Amino acid sequence: MYNGNNHTMSTSDDKIPEEFKEELLKVRAKQKELATQITLQNRINLGDIRLISGFDVAYDDESNFACAGVVTIDFRTFELIEEQVEFYEPPIPYVPSFLHYREGQGYHKVWEKLEEKPNLLMFDGNGIIHPFGFGLASQMGLELNRPTIGVAKKLLLGNYKEPIAKGGFSYITRENEKIGAAFQTADSPAKPIYISPGHLVDLQTTINIIRMFSLKQKFLGKLPLPLKLVDTLVNEHLEGEL
Repeated sequence: MYNGNNHTMSTSDDKIPEEFKEELLKVRAKQKELATQITLQNRINLGDIRLISGFDVAYDDESNFACAGVVTIDFRTFELIEEQVEFYEPPIPYVPSFLHYREGQGYHKVWEKLEEKPNLLMFDGNGIIHPFGFGLASQMGLELNRPTIGVAKKLLLGNYKEPIAKGGFSYITRENEKIGAAFQTADSPAKPIYISPGHLVDLQTTINIIRMFSLKQKFLGKLPLPLKLVDTLVNEHLEGEL
């Protein structure tokens, strides 16, 4: 397994909580099998994107209760088009590199509710920045057969060069392969966001999409507009339900 420098979190299966180990090792085997089906060949062109949806989940860990949500915006006007939420019980607590197993069922529920399916899906999580190149955004893209990208607030693995100017990026590499980019969306000393293609989209298009949000100043805090809107949505609905 690859081990990076200080920008790398541990993803060893030895650190899986013992009570979930048997269950999650089966999930890991499935990840490895499905990862071979991921393609980063573009299905979309930047100029053809009309709708982008952001997906996120908010949790109440004490009650093991969660709210999954999706917000769709018009990529040309940045207007809100649609939002949906769904409550569910996560099967496991947070375990690095198993985010899809924790959140996937919620995302499928809100996806089914969407009246108009988007051109591109953006997840609060990783695409190919994953021990086996098969993070949350990659698996959702494969399951829904849609172009997806991952946007994470913490770096799971890989290395990048600092400092990065606001609006700029540095490639994230793993064993000399470019797997994503650290994109500086806010003024220093804020950390960058970590973006990666999930499925049916390449790394350069992923960077260009995030750059468009930056150029149009459509970031709220560190996050691009769809993810910040859905973050607010799920937290408000979860709070209202408890």
